[in-house]
Amino acid sequence: MDTIELAFTIPPAEHASFLAALEEPATGFVQTDTELRAYVPADRWAAVDPKRLKAHLADAGHPDALSIQSLESKNWNAVWEGTLSPVRAGPFLIRPTSVDPPSAGDDATVLRIDPEMSFGTGHHATTRLALRLLANALAPGDRVLDVGTGTGVLAIAACRIGAEAALGVDTHPDAVRNTRENVRRNEGADCVTVQKGSVEVAPGSQYDLVAANITRRVLLELMPALVSRLAPNAALLLSGILQSHRDGILNAVASHGLSLNAEAAEDGWWAGRFSPSPSS
Repeated sequence: MDTIELAFTIPPAEHASFLAALEEPATGFVQTDTELRAYVPADRWAAVDPKRLKAHLADAGHPDALSIQSLESKNWNAVWEGTLSPVRAGPFLIRPTSVDPPSAGDDATVLRIDPEMSFGTGHHATTRLALRLLANALAPGDRVLDVGTGTGVLAIAACRIGAEAALGVDTHPDAVRNTRENVRRNEGADCVTVQKGSVEVAPGSQYDLVAANITRRVLLELMPALVSRLAPNAALLLSGILQSHRDGILNAVASHGLSLNAEAAEDGWWAGRFSPSPSS
């Protein structure tokens, strides 16, 4: 399936409104000091209003700042791989297999991840935020559920730092395939299993950490199911949320008896980790 690339030549301070406008249809973003790029699968393009985006840019003083092109499926990975470099996220270093390994003096836990941008990338800010919060929450022997696993980076990271088992689930069959490939690329990731589907494929199970790095709309829809998979005193980790939507997520989680115990923000995105409220 073809993917549409939208490239906005605007400074980072102006990214937030366009991230919000494309939060639902886009499956990936790349942000730099001079540009924001968004990637929208062709079957979601009807949800995008280019005229409105251009009008917004013109009002902000950037009348010619948007370019749009179609990327053919067969060329997608080559286009995306050209943008990749190792990225540090807390104690982890996300490294594509096409990139040289880190120096011997780097003590990071290396995650060998080859993403396929049709369903997300481990190099996005939302994943870096989730990895930082995961590293501080996980205890040896924990059981982890990663909902919307994408590349499998969160489940793989959990196993690499001591989880007993990690289940990654995703409704996209290509994501399931890519996660399984990435599991094979990483030594110490044998505890990861992958299934096609969503929370329902882990019926009756309870986990010490439930992580979901997906869109705000889906997070809100899945909230009851996510909370139902938490073991007593477990943690719920949510990412994929714009900073402007933080308060709405806090209210939704509080209605399920959970409270915020850690948070992080980067590039206009926010992530939070929650645990049962003392009064729950």
